[in-house]
Amino acid sequence: MEKTLKERIRRITARIIVGIDTGKDSHWARITDYRGIDLAKPAKVNNNEDGFESLMEKIKKASTAQNCGQVVIGMEPSGHYWRALGWYLKLHPICPVLVGVNPYHTKQAKELDDNSPTKSDKKDAQVIAHLIRDGRYFDTYLPEGHYAELRILNTERQRVMKQINRSTNTIIAIMDEYFPEYSKLFDNLVCPTSCAIIRAVPFPGDVLAAGFNTLLKLAREASNGKEGQKLAGELTNAAIGSVGVQEGKTSARFRLMQLLDELAFHQKQCDAVEEQLSGVMENLELGEILRSMKGIGLIISASFLGEIGDITRFSNWKQVRKLAGLNLVENSSGKRKSGTAISKRGRPHLRYILYMAGETCILHNPEMKSLYYHFRRRSKNPLHYYQAVVAVGLKVMRIMFHMLKNNEKYDPAKALGKVRTEQIAKTAGL
Repeated sequence: MEKTLKERIRRITARIIVGIDTGKDSHWARITDYRGIDLAKPAKVNNNEDGFESLMEKIKKASTAQNCGQVVIGMEPSGHYWRALGWYLKLHPICPVLVGVNPYHTKQAKELDDNSPTKSDKKDAQVIAHLIRDGRYFDTYLPEGHYAELRILNTERQRVMKQINRSTNTIIAIMDEYFPEYSKLFDNLVCPTSCAIIRAVPFPGDVLAAGFNTLLKLAREASNGKEGQKLAGELTNAAIGSVGVQEGKTSARFRLMQLLDELAFHQKQCDAVEEQLSGVMENLELGEILRSMKGIGLIISASFLGEIGDITRFSNWKQVRKLAGLNLVENSSGKRKSGTAISKRGRPHLRYILYMAGETCILHNPEMKSLYYHFRRRSKNPLHYYQAVVAVGLKVMRIMFHMLKNNEKYDPAKALGKVRTEQIAKTAGL
C-alpha cells in the first residue's frame, strides 16, 4: 500500500488517467492525460461485457495516440455496482492500475473547477480523474481465495447478529412493559431457560394461573435440572406484585411468540455461519498462528483476516491502524491546543473487532491484562476504561500484525517488550 502523497503522485506521471462514476445499469468514464486534459469525449459504459470492451477499446485508442502503455483507472468503491467492472479491469490483459477515490473527497472537490454544486455523472467522473491526478487516491483491494470467503462470511455474520440484537431488544422491551419485574431474574433475558419460560408463561397472570408445581416442573425442564424451587419461587413473587400493563396482552403474546421464533431462527443461522468460518479457517495456517495468542478465538481471527485481507500488502502496522480509523487526530489552531481522539475514518467492523480483541485479551491474556492496568493506573495521563481498551486493542493488533508478517506464533516473552515491561513493573509497585 502506498504511504505518502508524494509516492502516489509519482505513479501518475506520464500516464493516462480514467475516472469512472459507477451506476447500476451504466457507468460514465472520462479519459484524461496526467494533466487532467480530456483525451476523448465522456463515454457511457453499459454494465455488461460489450460496454466494458467498448471502454477498453477507447482507452487503448487514447493510449496509442499518446504513446503511453500504462493506464490508471479509478472509481469510488462504494456499494456494489463497481465490483463487476473492478474484477473485469483487474483481470484484463492490459493490466491497468486500479485505484479508488473516497466518495467524500469527490463530493468536496466537485466545486473546485466550476464553483458550482451541480452534480452529474459526467462531472463526477472528471472530478475522480482529477483527484487521481493529484494523488488523492488509494489502491483498490479485491480479496481473493480464502480472504474473499472470509470477508463474505463476516459480512453475513454481521447481518445475522444485527437481526439477533433487534429481536432481543424488542423482546426485552415487551417484557419490560408487561412484566417489568421479570428482567431482574435473569442476567440474560434471552438465554434458553428464559426463552422457554417466556413461551410458556410470559405474563404475571400466566405465572399465577400455572401454580408453583407447574412452574417448578417448567424451570427444571427449561434449565435441564439446573434450576428449580428457587426460580419457581422468584417467578411467583415477581408476578404477585407486578405492575405490568394489562391491556393488549393477546396481541403482545402473539408478538412475543413471533419474536422468539425469529430469534431462534437467526441464532441457528449464526451457528451455521460460524461453522462455515471454522471450515475456512481450518485451511489457513494464519488462523492457527493468530489463535496461539490467548484471547484471540475463531471470530476475532477470522474477522481480522477478512477485513485486512492479504497481510503482504501492508508494509507497516500503522497502515492497518489507519484502515480501522484508529489513528489519532487533533483540532488545534494558534495557541489553542485540543486533545486527541481517534479519527473513525476507516472500516467500522475492523475497529469493532480490535475493540473486542482488547476486551477479551484483558480477560484472558496475562500480558494484555497487566498492560491494561498500567494504562489505567499510571501517574501521567491515566486512561479511562474505553480509552484503555482501545489502547490494548491496538497493541493486540500490532502483535497480530507481527505474527502474520513473520509467520510466528505468540510468544509471551516478546509481547510487551523490555521498556513497556519495566513501565508496568514500576506502575505495579506504586
